Amino acid sequence: MKHAKKTSALVSAAGLASLLFLSCEQTETITTTDNNTDTNLENCDDVTRVVDLNTRGACSETLAWTNEVSIRVEGSSRIISTNSIPDHMVGLFGGGVGSLNPNAISPQNETYTVSSNPVKSNVLTYMLNTATGPQYEFGVMLNGVILDPEAAEPWPHNGAFTMSSRNWEWNLDAMNINLGLDCNNAHVQPSGKYHHHGAPTLFLESINAPNNAMTLLGYAADGFPIYYNYGYTVADDPASGVVQLTSSYRLKSGERPGDGINAPCGAYSGIYTSDYEYIEGFGVLDECNGREGVTPEYPEGTYYYVLTQDSYPYVPRCVVGTPSNDFRLGA
Repeated sequence: MKHAKKTSALVSAAGLASLLFLSCEQTETITTTDNNTDTNLENCDDVTRVVDLNTRGACSETLAWTNEVSIRVEGSSRIISTNSIPDHMVGLFGGGVGSLNPNAISPQNETYTVSSNPVKSNVLTYMLNTATGPQYEFGVMLNGVILDPEAAEPWPHNGAFTMSSRNWEWNLDAMNINLGLDCNNAHVQPSGKYHHHGAPTLFLESINAPNNAMTLLGYAADGFPIYYNYGYTVADDPASGVVQLTSSYRLKSGERPGDGINAPCGAYSGIYTSDYEYIEGFGVLDECNGREGVTPEYPEGTYYYVLTQDSYPYVPRCVVGTPSNDFRLGA
């Protein structure tokens, strides 16, 4: 059974704001930093929220459970069974002094079945439905831990909302504000499920992921493979050398179109997913942060996704194939 959508709420204090938005069963706590910049824009409170790429909790905790994961191929299916327990240290979760959020990590019983021979669809499927909110997790890593890029943090963030007033087109980005992530860019759902919003730092260290080779991390919801940050300079030529693969998203310029009531206003800063725009050819990766090419595991070529370490979208926000319902949120 998959988890329900995430939740959060807003409580302001001088210098720090703690955001908690209540949606379904999930609870995630956001802390954002207020600066002292004066603004003449009435209702544009969000212009005082700054991008926070650095606040991460220390990974000081060793879990009482052992990582359990199995990956097997049966016919045209790749089946990943996991307890969702990471095989490395994590941040402090579960409440109490220093806890990054009140949700304690606990073992899960998850099975994800994806195609072992995935094909592209005629349409892209986005992890966020701008009418209803996050609808899919993106993928699962080789250690069985989920990559789940979209938060559930729609406008408005002051608790004065109804179901119909939630504006999912303006969803706060988990990687660009302080949302209680640990050093692995991860935190915990109320169900106890540990999941990543960005690059899995200590997992990468545990497998000695190099910067001069392609590293397979896992499989997306549509079955295509996921790699970390690097790929061949020429996509179909392993002899061309390895480079950091670049996203084709950039921060928009100018002011948001909102009025501060129905949608945020102020300058595009990067705290919302809609603060970014995809520009074909701006980088080497496509809208789903992937490309076609050969890889060590797929010498004949495949489509593959890339987790970008330092640039939006970090974890891809869409898939090119048909996602397995095992990744559907709330299912």
